Amino acid sequence: QAVVAAIAAPAPAAAAPAAAAPAAAAAAGGGGGTQAFKLADIGEGIAEVQLTEWFVKEGDMVKEMDNICSVESDKASVELTSPYTGKVVKIHHEVGGTVKVGSILVEIQTGGGAAPAPAAPTPAPQAARVAAAPLG
Repeated sequence: QAVVAAIAAPAPAAAAPAAAAPAAAAAAGGGGGTQAFKLADIGEGIAEVQLTEWFVKEGDMVKEMDNICSVESDKASVELTSPYTGKVVKIHHEVGGTVKVGSILVEIQTGGGAAPAPAAPTPAPQAARVAAAPLG
């Protein structure tokens, strides 16, 4: 058992830095916590919409589910809500403009980085258990 414990003990240490590296890369790749809110496919085969109204302006603070803008297609008029809580740092389209599905509507600076950190340690204990199981 002492040998198993000695072999199993380094496994979490080795797994933890590996798990931390993707979390650090994800945090760095987040552009300092700025999230791009893109126009999602709203269905019905719609490829583009007309932006009819902004409910926010650059510098505004928004919460998740706050109305961001209103868009209209030949089939529907929809108010889009924010998927993020944070500060609107850039608006990419003007009222009356045409926006294609997948285009960035706004960029929102969030607190960011907190979500990936708790998720990263979870695989490490599982990896340790998997590594220890064949030895036992």
